[in-house]
Amino acid sequence: MRSHLDRLTPGVVLVGLTVLGLVVRLVGLGARVAHQDEARVASWILHYVAVDAWEYRPIIHGPFLPHVNGAVFELLGPSDFSMRLVVAVVGGLLPLSAWLLRARLRDREVLFLGALLSFNPILIYYSRFMRNDVLLGAFGFLAAAFVVRAIDTNRRRYLFGAAVAFALALTTKENALLYPVTWAGTLVLLLDHRLFHSRYDDGWWDTLRRISKRIARALWQTKYSIFGSLLALLVVVVAFYAPKPEFYQALGAPSQLPAVLETATLGTWEKFAELWGSTGMQEHSYVTFLLHLLGVVAVGGLTTMVFAAIGFLADRYGNRYPRDLVAVGFFWGLASLLGYPIVSDIKAGWTAVHVLIPLTIPAAVGLSVVLDRAELALRRNQRQTAAVAVVLLLGAATVLAGSGVAINAVYPADDRNPVVQYAQPAGDMKPTLEEIETIAAENEGIDVMFYGEEFYTPNETEQGASLDIETGGYAGWFDRLPLPWYLEQYDARVGSTEDPAAIAEHDPPVIITLEEETGTLQGEIEGYEKTIHQGYLHDRPIVFYVRS
Repeated sequence: MRSHLDRLTPGVVLVGLTVLGLVVRLVGLGARVAHQDEARVASWILHYVAVDAWEYRPIIHGPFLPHVNGAVFELLGPSDFSMRLVVAVVGGLLPLSAWLLRARLRDREVLFLGALLSFNPILIYYSRFMRNDVLLGAFGFLAAAFVVRAIDTNRRRYLFGAAVAFALALTTKENALLYPVTWAGTLVLLLDHRLFHSRYDDGWWDTLRRISKRIARALWQTKYSIFGSLLALLVVVVAFYAPKPEFYQALGAPSQLPAVLETATLGTWEKFAELWGSTGMQEHSYVTFLLHLLGVVAVGGLTTMVFAAIGFLADRYGNRYPRDLVAVGFFWGLASLLGYPIVSDIKAGWTAVHVLIPLTIPAAVGLSVVLDRAELALRRNQRQTAAVAVVLLLGAATVLAGSGVAINAVYPADDRNPVVQYAQPAGDMKPTLEEIETIAAENEGIDVMFYGEEFYTPNETEQGASLDIETGGYAGWFDRLPLPWYLEQYDARVGSTEDPAAIAEHDPPVIITLEEETGTLQGEIEGYEKTIHQGYLHDRPIVFYVRS
């Protein structure tokens, strides 16, 4: 009689890995205080929901999060948990895409691929972060996997899946345009490899003609599916990028549709080119950015990098017929590692997402190679070889099982952890914010008074201040991040001043200022309890005075 374990198919195990990965991403999802970038974009999304209007602004990237998180906020309410939920779910479900590659990978390679996508520390960390990078990486990987599955099965419906997945990638972030460029480059390298080896057989010219004919025949046979897939891609992109509510109005008045379509396509491209096409966004030292990216990968992706190299080399030079999929994953990841320091505008750990996701393919092969070698060595009683292989596998398992949780749970208040981006407030600000929430619900008058030149907004105390989406905020708003995201949720009445005497006049229960400004507040802050939190990862201390 077969045991229950014997009945576990690779598909069932992959689902189990995915469920565990989802749990890791969802537990305590709202515990970390918002990164300044998260708070900025989340506040703008709340503004779009409030005014029931949206148009593309390149500085916050694509429309996916504004539209989808807008719906989530309306359903669940705004919170740190709800703003990160969609990214966590997409990142958590990504390992299921490994099943699409099962025709080109062995069962254990599929499972290793699922494990790497589930438990890589950097993928965990940035799946618990409201940014587009995990979304883009996941949709881009899924699109490529659908194409591979379409080739393997000759089932054209997978082309529609690829089109929709890549369309969603285009709605997340502008560097989705780099993905086809990278894929084209990897295919050129594969072609060169084929031509190089054919020089002793049919000759490179005959090989090139044979490959060209095969591609042309496949394109002709699938022309209708390709056309339909491109149409589906266009529909998704337009539906997301079209300005709202003009898009909905145009559906009822077709005469307005051409203008809306132009705005969603050409207008979007012009705005993108104006900001991200400018060389001013990439004026930095390539070496500095590359070293930073290598540092991030060394801290959170070393297992993937090491086993990706093992897998690529073993498959390319150890097999009579190397697998294209393994080479594509390796070249794709390597191109991203070398290319992103050129196009990035800031140093940030999230860039490593685009390097590590494709490298999981050769890394899964590498893990399988080492496991195969360990099994063979044990059968042949080669103890030293088996010991080395086992140590490598245990090291990989330890990193995947432990580092993901550790990196996600610990936020050191210094710059020693390159995975955590600089604009992440250090320490635990949540208890202080909870005090402010309670005060705002009970207090009458000004709840929170910002003090100092950087935080000051003219006439805010008397008239209030509203978010100007054209400029992105108002005077003092950006310097206060991530606090506006929370104060809006608490419906707190906010004021600001540069005059210490105004503190006594309004007698606010909460005063917030920079530590450098506290000297001018002496005599105005009696009866308050002082708490200091870092506004950045290791800099810019912010002082909270809460009435005791």
